[in-house]
Amino acid sequence: MPRRIDPAGRTAEIAAAALRILEREGLSHLSVRGVAAESGVAPVSLRRLFPTQQALREYCLELIQERATARIAALELEGRELAEALLAQLLPLDAERRLEIVAQVQLGVLALTDHFLRPAAQRLHDGVDRACSAAIGILDDSGRLHAARQPAFEATRLRALLDGIAMQGLWRGDAAAPADALTTLSRHLDELALPPPSPEQRRA
Repeated sequence: MPRRIDPAGRTAEIAAAALRILEREGLSHLSVRGVAAESGVAPVSLRRLFPTQQALREYCLELIQERATARIAALELEGRELAEALLAQLLPLDAERRLEIVAQVQLGVLALTDHFLRPAAQRLHDGVDRACSAAIGILDDSGRLHAARQPAFEATRLRALLDGIAMQGLWRGDAAAPADALTTLSRHLDELALPPPSPEQRRA
């Protein structure tokens, strides 16, 4: 794993520069030289920590997870409100979260064919899975998950919904997109307190 640059100083600036490049110019422009120019750090200094593009890409994935984890840990809510706020940290509801998801998508696609990058992408993917499972657990503990619903299945379904909402938000990019995304998520969480549809209802 790449070493960090001065945790109290330049790390955040360098990481933010890398994510900005990914969002603005795409993966082909993510290089140590480009990040050095964007962040105002000498290339030779940056290369001591990120000697290859691979190390820089891995760091970007790690950073996305670290930022989302920090936001979730800072939440001071309980029950249904906590579950929704937790999941909202993984949606493109503002500039910071949109930037993270754009970078995650680009690096995630690359990781499908880059076996060196895949472990870092898998860790981030697994982290989102855990967040969905945690949200379902919170609903269950607070009495907001119907007893007939299966937590493992609902966590998997929630992950699929979350991914869909995120991608739709990226493509839309209009002023109403964040509110619509939250409405869709909120209504789904509310429905989990109701009994699941019967086989007859599913076929209808």
